[in-house]
Amino acid sequence: MMQIKSVGDLTAFSPEKATKNLFAKGEHCRVTLWCLESGQSIEPHIHAGDHFWSIQEGEGFYLDGEGEHKVSAGQMIFAPEGEPHGMRAVEKMTFISVSAG
Repeated sequence: MMQIKSVGDLTAFSPEKATKNLFAKGEHCRVTLWCLESGQSIEPHIHAGDHFWSIQEGEGFYLDGEGEHKVSAGQMIFAPEGEPHGMRAVEKMTFISVSAG
């Protein structure tokens, strides 16, 4: 079923850990809004399916198997299936994640 929501409706932060807010789940993909406070991280991990991330707010470092890459609002990241991916926020940060597979 088609869904429409504003990013603001899904934005919710936690002082304890990065927050994953599911927007939609289909047969072949999942769309999530991640919310991280400054200093919070998603440790690099690997799983099936390609990943696309779109930074909506803030700055941080994208973590892959090779190191850290500075990212900020307006940038997009593509991680092919099987490659490590993670994020560390240096300020309050939100990004949209589209996971295929």
